[in-house]
Amino acid sequence: MKQSNPLLPWLVLLVGLAGATGWALLRPAALTSAEAALARLERDLVPAIEVENEEFSLPLAGAPSAAIPEAERLPAVDVFPLYGVDPERPPAAGRVRLEIVSSLEKADGAKPDQRWLVEVAERFNQLPEAQGGGGAVEVAVRAIPSGLALQMLVAGKLKPAGFSPAGQQWLDLLQHQGVATGVIHPGLVANHSVVALRPAAWKAATGETLPAGDAPSFGALVEQSLAGRLKVGYSNPYISTPALDFLHSLLWVSAGHGADGRSLTRADLGQGAIRGSFSLFQQRLAATTPTYLEMIDTWRRLPGRFDAVVMAQQSFRRLQREAGFSDLVAVPFGNPQNSPLAALPWTSAAQRRTLERFAAFARTPAMQELARRRDYGASAEIPAAARPPRSEGAVLAEAQRLWKQRKDGGRTVYLQLLIDTSGSMNDHQRLSQLKKALTLASGAINSGNQVGLISFNDQPVRHLPLQPIDAAGRRRLVATVNGLEANGSTALYDGLAVALADLMRARQRDPNGRFHLLLLSDGERTSGLGFDDLRDVIAQSGVTITPIAYGEVNQRELKAIATLRESVVYQGTPERIVPLLNDLFQTNL
Repeated sequence: MKQSNPLLPWLVLLVGLAGATGWALLRPAALTSAEAALARLERDLVPAIEVENEEFSLPLAGAPSAAIPEAERLPAVDVFPLYGVDPERPPAAGRVRLEIVSSLEKADGAKPDQRWLVEVAERFNQLPEAQGGGGAVEVAVRAIPSGLALQMLVAGKLKPAGFSPAGQQWLDLLQHQGVATGVIHPGLVANHSVVALRPAAWKAATGETLPAGDAPSFGALVEQSLAGRLKVGYSNPYISTPALDFLHSLLWVSAGHGADGRSLTRADLGQGAIRGSFSLFQQRLAATTPTYLEMIDTWRRLPGRFDAVVMAQQSFRRLQREAGFSDLVAVPFGNPQNSPLAALPWTSAAQRRTLERFAAFARTPAMQELARRRDYGASAEIPAAARPPRSEGAVLAEAQRLWKQRKDGGRTVYLQLLIDTSGSMNDHQRLSQLKKALTLASGAINSGNQVGLISFNDQPVRHLPLQPIDAAGRRRLVATVNGLEANGSTALYDGLAVALADLMRARQRDPNGRFHLLLLSDGERTSGLGFDDLRDVIAQSGVTITPIAYGEVNQRELKAIATLRESVVYQGTPERIVPLLNDLFQTNL
């Protein structure tokens, strides 16, 4: 009988332990802090990457001026499709096409729940109401965010017969900026602004349980936000109607007019206490995006990202029906956002008569019932303490300027541009359009913020270390951008590792700063590090990463990166990259 070796069990155990230890050594431990993430970058990842440092030594005198006309930073009109008609065919003989530019939430023909005005136009074009004046008329609708449409109107890049922003404030701003309007109808459809709030977050912040269906006051919500107890998200008040309404209401409350009911004035906006309070609010914000629709998309994917988000009531009603959001309550504020319809200086008398007939048709019971099915409806009663009187356009313009000056909350913003320069960027004018977009968008950067630029193809190239943007710095950035060339493969994560390391070192030097990385790529990673090599580093970096999928890109990897940093992937094309980067720079820099 063969005897067993009494040492065998111990040998098996030792081999097992050695194997486990070896696996632990091969598989890095999970990271739990930004410090550990930076240590891994500096110790294990970046030293193995061949990084080229190639600052362009182009003469600054030859770089484009920083004084870039506003019109050049705006998109072409044809970027925004026409709805309600066949845009590929001109009007039939004897038929005249009349164009209305409308706010996005009611005229996006590509989205069933955002196309009410398009449906009105389609039905109007089939009815006798479309006849008269100079003959048969067809109404076409072009959907552009209200604030962007205003900028295009002021710059002369847009000349529709009618304009229907989401709210009256945009018409007041338009008047202030020298474009006269004539109101055809004060409100095609009822809507208003709200802060969508999670009751559980309110209870965590205050210890108070809200009665079913009830909501706190607007003033109380502002107080909790200023105290840093609520994660609030809102959008760019140069573009988004609820954001402009919120900015106006916030400043009005901060000036003490919620109690006395007086209008906000430009003198109020010059007071140090109000400016300081606004800076504090900006410091407490969880995030800002160009429009609130991007913020809602982030909230859907990451329900814990926000406690409250500023949006339109119509969007709130839709969101509240979705799984995971049925508990939301609405805190109403501001002025009614009832989609006025206005004529413009170049609107002819015949066009004006058609607009009047169109407005009357939109207000018929059938069209208003259609609006209710699209979640529009009578505005909720807005408490007097949250309903500022209408302010003139000069005050609204000054409020926007205050936002632009103070939106960083007194903190320096550090932006690392990480640009794909692989060979495919030569296709479809991608690189040339990107150069134009970065050049134009550079004019939206607040002086004093810092910007760096790293490109990647076969390897990362550090063209511009993080440095303050002043007049010379802006020219240096533009010269650097214009020197980029495309070739080679796509070492996406090598570039990301180097860019994150630079930003995280800056974060060690300035813990109070804001740190952003804008990643633009037109393809998937083809060489170098992979996603799994950087997953934990990205998650613990403390850097806001905004990926842009440039062209027809498989967005799987970019979405995974965005999810780790509670962000969204933006879709860019050579035709749309100029307004997209301008909006992102204006919002974040």
